[in-house]
Amino acid sequence: MDAKKGGRDRVWEGGHTVIDHLSPFYSKYADTSSANAKIREASMKMCVAEGQIEDGDLEEATNASEDCLEIFREEGDVRGTRDALRLVVHVYRAKADEARNKGERAEARDYLEKAEALAEEELSNYRDAGDDLGQGCMLLCMAESTCAYRGSMKRDEALENAEEALAIFREVKDPKYEGLAALTVAEVYFRKRNFHAARRAAAEATEIFKGIDDKLCQAMSLHMGAATEARAGVLEMAIRLGRKSLKLLQEGGSKKQQMASLLALGQFYLMREDARLSLSMGEAAMALLQELDDAISWEGVAIGFIVEAYILNNQSDKAVQVCKDALERARPRTDQKRETVYLLHHLIHALSVYGDIDQVLEVSEEALAMSTEIGCKRLKAHVYEELSHAHLLAEQNNDALYAAKEAVSLLKDLGADHDEITTRLQVLTKVLIIQDNYQEAANQIELAKELAQKIEEKPLEAFCLSIQSRVQALLGDPEGGVKAADLAIDMFKEDGDRRGECRVWEGLSEIHMTANDFSSALRAAKRAETLCADVGDTRLMARMKHTTSMVHMSADAHDEAKAAITEAIKLSRADDDMRGTVKYIFLAMDIWVTSLTAMDPEDKSKVRIYRQGCEKAMRLAKEAVKLSIRLEDRYAECMANYWVGTMHIMMGRPKEARVNADLSLEIAKSKRDMLSEMYARGLLVQICLQEKDVKAAKENLKDVQGLAEELGDPQAKAMADQLKELVMGSGVQEAAPQAAAMAAPVQEMGGASSAAGPGEELAYIAPDPLAIKTHIIAMVKNMVGGGDEVDGDTPLMESGVDSLASVELRTQLQGEFKVNLPSTVMFNYPTIEGLTGLLIDECTQKKITWSG
Repeated sequence: MDAKKGGRDRVWEGGHTVIDHLSPFYSKYADTSSANAKIREASMKMCVAEGQIEDGDLEEATNASEDCLEIFREEGDVRGTRDALRLVVHVYRAKADEARNKGERAEARDYLEKAEALAEEELSNYRDAGDDLGQGCMLLCMAESTCAYRGSMKRDEALENAEEALAIFREVKDPKYEGLAALTVAEVYFRKRNFHAARRAAAEATEIFKGIDDKLCQAMSLHMGAATEARAGVLEMAIRLGRKSLKLLQEGGSKKQQMASLLALGQFYLMREDARLSLSMGEAAMALLQELDDAISWEGVAIGFIVEAYILNNQSDKAVQVCKDALERARPRTDQKRETVYLLHHLIHALSVYGDIDQVLEVSEEALAMSTEIGCKRLKAHVYEELSHAHLLAEQNNDALYAAKEAVSLLKDLGADHDEITTRLQVLTKVLIIQDNYQEAANQIELAKELAQKIEEKPLEAFCLSIQSRVQALLGDPEGGVKAADLAIDMFKEDGDRRGECRVWEGLSEIHMTANDFSSALRAAKRAETLCADVGDTRLMARMKHTTSMVHMSADAHDEAKAAITEAIKLSRADDDMRGTVKYIFLAMDIWVTSLTAMDPEDKSKVRIYRQGCEKAMRLAKEAVKLSIRLEDRYAECMANYWVGTMHIMMGRPKEARVNADLSLEIAKSKRDMLSEMYARGLLVQICLQEKDVKAAKENLKDVQGLAEELGDPQAKAMADQLKELVMGSGVQEAAPQAAAMAAPVQEMGGASSAAGPGEELAYIAPDPLAIKTHIIAMVKNMVGGGDEVDGDTPLMESGVDSLASVELRTQLQGEFKVNLPSTVMFNYPTIEGLTGLLIDECTQKKITWSG
């Protein structure tokens, strides 16, 4: 959004401070009646200019900063002159941000070059004068002017200058500027995607500012640290630092600073896929809007955030309504057309997810006309990007391609190089791949790569190469894909971007897997896992474990695949990532069913193994049902019930399976999800066959075939054909695709119902998760002295379990459940939900019974 109006596109993407927060120091001089009148005037202008930069009144800030500098120079105030020079540079940087947000990239670069030139000239003067502090200040200005949007080589220069400035400030013992230099070092590393180094520098800056009780700068450093942790995937730490930053700003910061911090914290919750807390942050932001003078300029940012939160919570209807309500308030204000276009942009997104393509087209037409009227090509390009995504969701691929090309063309005309590259890669190339037009996708990637090389942006060039590697494989050139991937890995490694390197190894694994080179695929997947361990991103590690499981499945190594996907589930549980847990459970169910299906039904020695496998899979499916209900995710609940029903069928329990199949069907129909409905009706076909009701099976088969035809999806058709063979070819002898043949032995050993019969082959029954959870809660309450605040989702540290109590809790759990727990168990599994999942797995693996 227009920086002059308050909102920013990058509300959370790093510190990027443009003032030094020197007003508390200079306000003392401005208020001291005994001080020199000219110095008082300059001090007052210093305070005013900092406020004007924060408010986006940049022309006024230009005048105030230049007047301030002139007075300090005339009066021979060395410190004031240094600080005022930095203030003038800050105005240039703020103007560059404003120009960039408007899409005026050439103008933005011009302002940054002016800032750098001024700093270089003054640096030479300070060197001639032997003023170390002045040299440090100008080196810092140069670093700040070159770290963003000016290419990889300029970032290297920025790092060198910032570190030199930091060394000077340490030597002269100026903690304020030492902290600012450390913060700039953090930002440079952040932009280089070297998050380990950025994390260290941000923490150093935080401690320095804390030592001098500079709460505003401490809040900025915490914000920088939070953004770094978020990009590194360590979301719990990002949230913790974000909360600390917000608290400091609520104590002494401006309302706008609090708003930016709130939205940043909400973004971290969105990244963690915590819809409830995301919406809570959104509501707080909307309440704070009422206290801002220019609320309308921030409303678009806040509304966009709330829309994402509602969509995450599967409430696209509410996302649509919140946009419409905001537009009703904005449309009468004819001077706020830019903000109105932003709101229309968010409405397009909400409507596309809701599935109303007709309204999408109507709203898009209005947004495009209004963006043309105000002459903002950047906004128009954003609208076309969103329209392209909407057409893809509606499977209108040709229209999606047209919109994507229009967006790229507008950005190219603007000279918005960074945006053009990312839009070519993430929008246009995506559409072309969906259309199976791999050659044109490769052409677009090549254009993006050439542009990245031209502007000397190595991270973007590496990103191009990583995508190029996968497209080359799609073109039937795996060797070319491997070559591009190797180049991308080298570039990410050189820049210190381990996450980027990790993702390329993941892609390389998929390329080798496609070429049936499973040993190379496994090596690449394991390399990605090793990098993940170094990065510290639990969710990324879970994703890599999933990749490893897929490699094992492709090589028909079912046991290894189950072990890898189980690790992914455990990691998601430990991170309290309920959505991730459900996702990996669904993938695990597919692996389990494939593994169980592969067993020989005539091999009686496998009956016990088969039954135990079914029971393990059933526990996972039931866990997915519980989690999806807690998430209020009806789509996930639908598929979770499908999997529970499938396991009932495989265990010879058609009566129980029907309950889940009916519930799955009901949800699918209510959500108008034809694919899920087809799965549910396919399950009903198998239930009817197991109940020997061929007539009902044929009726359900007709529904499945109709849905498959309407979907037009090859996978759906294959499923319908498979069910047809089952119904028409093999009668009622099989009750589920291949795997259900094993249901008969299960019935023999355990009876026709779900109740187990007596005998030596009685199946092991795992402890009840609810009983374990209740028991742990009671233990924790006893430790912390009671209270109602203890629940399964709250980190134990927040419930009052300190380090000593953690040791005691671990000892008690080991004694109670007869298991060995690692010394880091409270760190790896910080909540009672996580501990419960771990104990269930340990007890099940070791066949430990526990009744509470």
